[in-house]
Amino acid sequence: MMSDNPPENEPGPSRSRGPSFGRIVAVLAVLGFVVWFGVRVRVATGARDALATERQQFAEAARKAAEPGQVRKVAVVRGIPDTWLPSVPFDGTLSPVQEADLGFKISGNLQGIRVHLGQGVKSGALLASLDASEASAAVDSAAAQIRASEAQLLLAQDAERRSATLLSRGAGTPASSMQAAQQRALFAAQMDSARAQLHLAQVSRANLALMAPFGGVITKVPSGAGTIVNPGQALFHLQDIGTLKLAGTVGETDARLVRVGARVVLRSGDSLITDPKIGPRTGKITAVLPGVDPATRRVPVEAELPNRDGALLAGAFVHALVEGEAPVPVLRLPPAVLRPGSQDEVMVVKERHLFPRRITFAPGAAGAFLVLKGLLPDDDVMLGPSAEAREGDLVDPAGPAMIGQESTP
Repeated sequence: MMSDNPPENEPGPSRSRGPSFGRIVAVLAVLGFVVWFGVRVRVATGARDALATERQQFAEAARKAAEPGQVRKVAVVRGIPDTWLPSVPFDGTLSPVQEADLGFKISGNLQGIRVHLGQGVKSGALLASLDASEASAAVDSAAAQIRASEAQLLLAQDAERRSATLLSRGAGTPASSMQAAQQRALFAAQMDSARAQLHLAQVSRANLALMAPFGGVITKVPSGAGTIVNPGQALFHLQDIGTLKLAGTVGETDARLVRVGARVVLRSGDSLITDPKIGPRTGKITAVLPGVDPATRRVPVEAELPNRDGALLAGAFVHALVEGEAPVPVLRLPPAVLRPGSQDEVMVVKERHLFPRRITFAPGAAGAFLVLKGLLPDDDVMLGPSAEAREGDLVDPAGPAMIGQESTP
């Protein structure tokens, strides 16, 4: 009887004779990597070739620019002569022109306070006083000493006269007459000492009253009477706000335009600060320090401003303009002449070559540059210079339409 099972040495129907699935996946991955790597190599090669081409184009452009007849055309402008009344921005903080901490010269019991916080006082007004009982007793004692010295001096003067009379009649001796004269001199000296003691006692009693040394506003007062105060202890603070001091700084260039006595006008934004009765609030420059602050590179300036109505507040930060005394000559130029990256440099075209020139200027209307120093009216100034412009660059000034006065190529 035959069996249905195949022999062991013959393959059954379920066995595969082809490559396995894992080998196929590995082959496909290798092929994909080869394709991707080839693409990356071609991309890198193309980028390198493009960069080389770009460099070659730049080199060719530079070579052509250096050749005669291949220079860059530029627009130039000449400054328009004009006059300008200097106006320098001046910002700073307002403070009283005079202020002081006030206290007694001597110690004592604070007896009475005569003013209150915020009160306006005149010069010489009584602010407070100390207990005067001891000082009054010292004055009375000194006055009594004067009266005693006066009596002693009168007796000594009478004795001197009698001694002199006896000596003239031959009844006295020179020694007794001299003794009487010395006695009178001694009592006269004691009289002078008593008078000095009285004056000292009176001064000490006067120091028990604290007076305002100038007119102003009280901004600090003691909490109450009855306390013992020490000499020099600050009890009151007095500010004279009738005139305020404006302290601030200006730039090094602007400092050349500011003079002592120049008019100062207060501003708030683009508007003037005015007084209904007197118009714009103005003052004058009182000090321009002859040096630059090394930390800020600015020049300290001070001004005084009348404040009769008290509308200006001490400690406030304000904006002001310093007006010049007379107009000065300037050259008016458009703002496009300034070299990018520079604060005060322009490029001048001379014999078709560029030359840098530093200028001193002030801002004018519509952003114009008002050049005070550094340029002449017949200088051709390059319009819109690039940051890469260098001294000696060859240019053609026959560019687009000129601004201001046309240049002669």
